[in-house]
Amino acid sequence: MGASADLPDLLTRVSHYYTGLARQRGGTLQLELDAALAPDLVGPYAALGDVLCLLLDRAFAVTVHAHVALQVDVVGDVPDGQLVHITVADPGETLDDCPGLDTAARLIASLDGVLHRECAPDRGTRVIIEVTLTLPRHPPRIDIETLRTTLGGTHALREVISALDRSLSRDLSELDVLLAQPGIADLQAWLHRVSGALGMAEATDLARMGLTLERRLAEERDASVDAAIRRFGEDAAHALQVLRKHS
Repeated sequence: MGASADLPDLLTRVSHYYTGLARQRGGTLQLELDAALAPDLVGPYAALGDVLCLLLDRAFAVTVHAHVALQVDVVGDVPDGQLVHITVADPGETLDDCPGLDTAARLIASLDGVLHRECAPDRGTRVIIEVTLTLPRHPPRIDIETLRTTLGGTHALREVISALDRSLSRDLSELDVLLAQPGIADLQAWLHRVSGALGMAEATDLARMGLTLERRLAEERDASVDAAIRRFGEDAAHALQVLRKHS
């Protein structure tokens, strides 16, 4: 089916192919997209395409003249992306004897996702891909001129950048150790300090992300949150490099 650059492209390709297949078999395929779905999400679309093909092949094979729905819903926002459900629904009443589902489940598990299966005689079958897709990363923006004006000149700017350099360098060097430890208190304190330093440096978007991660940690700490914190640390290190150019 070819490589897809983004989720809308993947869904368009899959929908086009299986709409033709459904028509040949006297069935239909209905595609429904959540309006909240970000158009530029980054994800493993080659593997997701393989899984969707397995699920749609099963859906059109189990019933004659099948009317199949392909639905994409945003079920949650994460600090740097969206938690998405991609559902294949058909009128079939059994999930028996379908090795393709086991293959699909293994593929999704390798992407840190989950494959949910629901089947009832009066409601048909729903197979749901649950996966987190990330938003593209952009270089952190630092408003140096605003910072210079706020501080009252280049000399003051250099002094503040020097202080921020010492603070951020120390904190960034500790991140790997903190992520390897259990608990959230030390990580929350780290996020608060780094976000405060970035706010002082007029890296407001990045500072806001750090505070969002601090609040998210209070709710739950899992692998996706740790990964987002690590990416935040990498972006903070990039911001520090930008600051150093003006020191």
